[in-house]
Amino acid sequence: GPIRYVARRTRASTFGPVLYERAVQAGLSRAREVVVLGDGAHWIWDLAEEHFPGAVQIVDLWHAKQHVWNVAHAVFGRGTAAGAIWAETVCTSLVQGQITALVTAIQALPPVAPPPGQCRSVPEVEAHYFARNAARMRYPLFRAQGMQVGSGIAEAACKTVVSTRAKRSGMRWTPVGLDR
Repeated sequence: GPIRYVARRTRASTFGPVLYERAVQAGLSRAREVVVLGDGAHWIWDLAEEHFPGAVQIVDLWHAKQHVWNVAHAVFGRGTAAGAIWAETVCTSLVQGQITALVTAIQALPPVAPPPGQCRSVPEVEAHYFARNAARMRYPLFRAQGMQVGSGIAEAACKTVVSTRAKRSGMRWTPVGLDR
């Protein structure tokens, strides 16, 4: 069917019902399977649980790789060869859905201090992120079922359909008009 977009400048608690309404209008009741693809933010999974219970939840692979690189930068420094080699190796585990191996690789790194004002180091935070989202990172299984594991199409739509259109030369929007 036709591609539909839903965008709002609002809280997740307000966005969820709008998204659900659009999904119903698009034929949600006829869907054999529902997939929620997100960047790993808690609010996305909360929204999925509330409005799309039983949906397959997938963490966008590109965003998950960013978390691997966060660890590499924190431990090895930005732009280092050692960090790049470590991150590429660990990203291979990620792509293969080997999240336990990925978490083990993070935990095997030398300890680093937490960032100023934080109580946990970047590797500790990211190891928890991967452990918490492991079921959402079964990429080989998802691909075998023909599911998307990247949100690039949606990200591009946000950029072109929403952002670029709203920011064209001479455009002036009221909040209500922009939401419409």
